Amino acid sequence: MNILLTGGTGLIGRALYPLLREKGYSLKCALRKKNDGKIINEEDVFYYENLDENNDWSLALNNIDVVIHLAAQVPLERKDGDSSYNKFCQVNFEGTKRLAQQAAQKKNIRRFIFISTIGILGTSDLKTPLTEKSKENPNNNYAISKQMAEQALCLIGDTSNMEVVILRPPLVYGPHVKANFLKLLDCVYRGIPLPFGGVKNQRNFIALDNVIQVILACVVHQKAINGIFNISDDEYISTKDLIEKISNAMGKPARIFYFPVFLAKSLLIIIGKKSLYNKLWGSLRVESKKIKGQIGWAPQMGMDEGIQKTVDWYLGKKNKLSN
Repeated sequence: MNILLTGGTGLIGRALYPLLREKGYSLKCALRKKNDGKIINEEDVFYYENLDENNDWSLALNNIDVVIHLAAQVPLERKDGDSSYNKFCQVNFEGTKRLAQQAAQKKNIRRFIFISTIGILGTSDLKTPLTEKSKENPNNNYAISKQMAEQALCLIGDTSNMEVVILRPPLVYGPHVKANFLKLLDCVYRGIPLPFGGVKNQRNFIALDNVIQVILACVVHQKAINGIFNISDDEYISTKDLIEKISNAMGKPARIFYFPVFLAKSLLIIIGKKSLYNKLWGSLRVESKKIKGQIGWAPQMGMDEGIQKTVDWYLGKKNKLSN
């Protein structure tokens, strides 16, 4: 089987790539940035300039059977416009639509697997988990752009012979994690006191290994066709408990203090960080019964094991920097 993989050097891609090769698949990895050869074999690389509505994928798509589209513009805490609405739409919507349209024109391409986000559904409460039937309520530009991409892909799937599979994960944690989860690792490592003593939220995450396994299943499973699937670990966890798990994995004390939730929310809203409140104090319960019933997938890695694997990578990186 011939597979085109985009985003091969990202968090998910760098873990997925060697397993695809191990299974004997013939791979093309579409990269925008220069490849240093440490993650992707140079003979597997197809370079492109930009992921937008103008890119020509015709050569990359020749003789391909399945497309796994991981490349995306992700949220960044920067002030240079790279996280603007226009940039998200250009890459995540226009770029995805362009790739899928050209893929659908190739008669040999049977399936297009797209990694979306559970953020399309917004947040949940403590009692009602998010399902594929939940009302869509994206609350940031990244989620809005992914929602637009999903809509375009569903239309392409309905009007062509190409099967479209859309996966909606919550935050993915594992080796090489970045952004807020990496900052949380830094805080615990440095012993910084964190104000989550009174937080009783419930959130789902998903271990990187579990994401990889569900993608591999979707490459070949006959019933993973033209569907949108929520995917997550089975465990709900509060931010406080997450910090304690990270602390235990690091062998460090959990430095957590009580801070009134309403004050935290008010302060973060005042400084324009409401999204940070939603991520750390809000709940996000995800139900993934649909994919379990349809293709028989279930997360094999528990959260304790996934956290330990993430922490081991983090500490290993710290040791390399100190030597």
